[in-house]
Amino acid sequence: MEKDFHYDIIYSIAKLTECKDAEIIAHASQFVDDNSERWFSDGGGDIPFPEKIECSTGGNYFPIMTQSMSPLSVDPYVQNFVYVPFHFLPGDNNVTIDKKKNPLSTTPNSNNAKTLLNYALESKEPYRIGIALHTYADTWSHQNFTGMREDWNSVYPWHNAKKYLVPDIGHAEAGHSPDVISEIWTDHRLGNDKQIDNKKRALDAVENIYKAMRDYTGAGPQWSTVAPNYTNIVNSSDFDNRVADVSDFIRAKCHEAVPQYVSDVWINGALERNGLTVKFKDGVNHLDTHWYKFNKAAKAQLALVLDLIKGL
Repeated sequence: MEKDFHYDIIYSIAKLTECKDAEIIAHASQFVDDNSERWFSDGGGDIPFPEKIECSTGGNYFPIMTQSMSPLSVDPYVQNFVYVPFHFLPGDNNVTIDKKKNPLSTTPNSNNAKTLLNYALESKEPYRIGIALHTYADTWSHQNFTGMREDWNSVYPWHNAKKYLVPDIGHAEAGHSPDVISEIWTDHRLGNDKQIDNKKRALDAVENIYKAMRDYTGAGPQWSTVAPNYTNIVNSSDFDNRVADVSDFIRAKCHEAVPQYVSDVWINGALERNGLTVKFKDGVNHLDTHWYKFNKAAKAQLALVLDLIKGL
């Protein structure tokens, strides 16, 4: 999924179901994709994703990365501890491709995904809920793929040149197509005429997420009331129109705008450059920052996923 789902649609669902921390939940959901090895701006020059951060009380804090968009993706460490726990959660092992099954393959609304979300909701921590919602939503868009580098993920026939341009990690060979709601694409592993309509997958994800959030808060309209609105949003022609449609929907229902998402605001509120190193900002209790709380929640999800899949 892209930001139109992970942030805008998630915000709308959290807002309609009266989550008091709707903006934090939506921001954490999208920040899973932005918390990568890319460079961040702190207003005084760029800083890289830090491997460790000096603490004013001594010692170091070690943050967690939840996405990788660089050649680092070929590192098995990234596949095991970034892609699998946050984007390609192993599912119910009920899919057959080329007469084989794969226990690491993601399946929509799997038992692991529901367990992950339930633990997050029970924690009542908005950062953890947002991260879990990202992974939960990705079980629809990333279905039938794994977070590892393996032939299972190869969607093109052996004679197709695209097969040799990217490593078979996740849906790399299929490009960005699985994440774009308005995209129709072909997963050749399922047959050369098997077209995937992402709108159907996205709407099913919206319905399940909405119902889960409504059960969590005990508030908000019934799904049947808002289903036509979300159907129109999902059926929008492209990213920009979907974002605009979500905005119009929330203005009509809640009489307020969808808050702007700024990818670097959390890390900029917590960190600054100190020569060649990165440290927590002076005068800021890092334990109270959004960035630290996100990291804490991400580590909790990583620990849970590793436990859920320890037998694989």
